[in-house]
Amino acid sequence: MSDMTSNKRMYFIRNMESLSNENEKEKTITEYEIIADANFVGELDYGPYYFTVWDVGMMNKEGDKRRLCLRVCKDTSLAIEQIRSAKKSGFYHGGDVVDELVTLSSLFLRRRLQLGNIVRMEDKPRITSIHTGWIDKPLIEGKSSLSELRGWLELVEKLDGRYHQKFILAARFYHQALLLIEEHPDMAYLSLISAIETLCQDYEIEIPPLSELDLNLSNLVNFISDEEKRIKLEEAILKREGFLSRKFKAFIIDHIEEDFWTENREGPESARIKPEELSNLLKEVYNQRSRTLHSGEPFPPSVYYSPLMRMEIPFGVTRGERKWSKEELIPNPHFFERLVNHVLKTYLKRNSSEVL
Repeated sequence: MSDMTSNKRMYFIRNMESLSNENEKEKTITEYEIIADANFVGELDYGPYYFTVWDVGMMNKEGDKRRLCLRVCKDTSLAIEQIRSAKKSGFYHGGDVVDELVTLSSLFLRRRLQLGNIVRMEDKPRITSIHTGWIDKPLIEGKSSLSELRGWLELVEKLDGRYHQKFILAARFYHQALLLIEEHPDMAYLSLISAIETLCQDYEIEIPPLSELDLNLSNLVNFISDEEKRIKLEEAILKREGFLSRKFKAFIIDHIEEDFWTENREGPESARIKPEELSNLLKEVYNQRSRTLHSGEPFPPSVYYSPLMRMEIPFGVTRGERKWSKEELIPNPHFFERLVNHVLKTYLKRNSSEVL
């Protein structure tokens, strides 16, 4: 079999081609429930994939929940080969054949399609949930007192008018993250990072010399004999940098108060993020954000794990053809969500005319 890591095409194509070979293959056939809220007709019979309407004859109105069925035949040897050839630069997008088909169908038909449960395996009825997201219990346990809102809303009234638009946008990003955090922790991370980016744009940091950022470029600038022109050129280069990642990290660290580390310490000590680990974690989180948005690199699968698993991955993780070392893994956003919540509240208190 050819080197899997040299094949960067989508899984559903590789699976289809592998099954089309004349050699005998070990196959698995699985049927999935697909949930939609629009009307569908017809069917798709595309090689090892069959997509059809399930709610036949039901008079659903637009917007009502209705179900479709997607049957997928897989060559099981492909998954084994992917694991054997896995490496850091391997192909990985966070899903598999089924995710690809549902995602592409949603795009090409412009309809909301959601992958549901497995409903049949090897021609045997068997409902199996494929959603393994971790439930963030501190978000749902206990009781919240609506009367506590008074003090916070009064603080918003006293917030400097220059910061109202920024603050409500940051709050909206945070709210969006809470709605995504269990089923789509990677998207929750992006929303949480955006909440901080909204507030830290104008945060003042110490600008490093050009030589610290790009030594080769600094050496080229130094070839300019005219000192005034050399200084102006270096200032112009530094101004274009923006330093968003440095502002992001510095802003968060500056807006952490001591009670953050002493309150709500859920879980065993070994699973908690310690103060001395924070700087490196923030750097990794922001770098991952940049790789995801600018290079199309998905978050590692570790964001789906329970925070309690943090100390149980000593040798890294392998998914499909991609391999991550322990140092490259980013934890579930549970900790980062609580951190962003704390930072937004601290920002509000510091920029209002009164303090709670």
